[in-house]
Amino acid sequence: MFNKNKKERMKKILKDGKSLLIAFDHAVEHGPIAYPNIDLHPVKIAKIAVDGGANGIILHSGAARIVKDYLPKDFALIIKLTARTSLVNDKSHIQSLVTTVDEAALLGADAVAFTIYLGSDMEHHMFEQFSQVKKRCIELGMPLIGFMYPRSPKYKNKYDAKAIEYAARVGAEIGCDIVKTYYTGNRETFTKVVKNCFVPLLVAGGPEAKTKENFLNNINNALIAGARGFALGRNIWAREGSVELLKEVKSILSRY
Repeated sequence: MFNKNKKERMKKILKDGKSLLIAFDHAVEHGPIAYPNIDLHPVKIAKIAVDGGANGIILHSGAARIVKDYLPKDFALIIKLTARTSLVNDKSHIQSLVTTVDEAALLGADAVAFTIYLGSDMEHHMFEQFSQVKKRCIELGMPLIGFMYPRSPKYKNKYDAKAIEYAARVGAEIGCDIVKTYYTGNRETFTKVVKNCFVPLLVAGGPEAKTKENFLNNINNALIAGARGFALGRNIWAREGSVELLKEVKSILSRY
């Protein structure tokens, strides 16, 4: 029963093996003051996702309660289980559980998302929490998406290609159904990331791209490298013409 539910949920997220998600967990990690000129109401962001042709949306439980009745039946609701704020010391690279798998299930989630900062001094705490979340996901047939982000002093920055390749592989190894990580900025290096991650890999939107052309070029190159799709945030809903831009991304994705 649970395995059947999981397969059905995965099909909502990965349609024909590809996925286009809108990420909207930013108001917790960065706060509304980071986007002073943008309407961050969850229903508005959900409407962009639906009208732009996304497969689903990723948000926290409070926002999910508001938007869930506005979403089409074939649209995936993905609830973020972990969080941190920008009010803490930035060296405290940890996200803690703020929502349970059971709460997400009660809200009608099709999947849950969990962040791990690989290489952080707090890595072991996130691994411990992850193991408990994974156990409950298996029991409920709930897909688990791992946001695998490097934060190691051994690498020059979080976009180091080798660090990203390592982080993505760890996500597959520890049991994530889908891995989300950064784009390396280079088609050749990202090909290695995809090759070494044996579960579907989605690309995070990352920092706001300088131009629309640069953003779409990265989208195209990530797909050539083998990415299965994207989880895009501010590069969509923080821009003018967000619905049309999301449709452009979907059109590019449909070619692969």
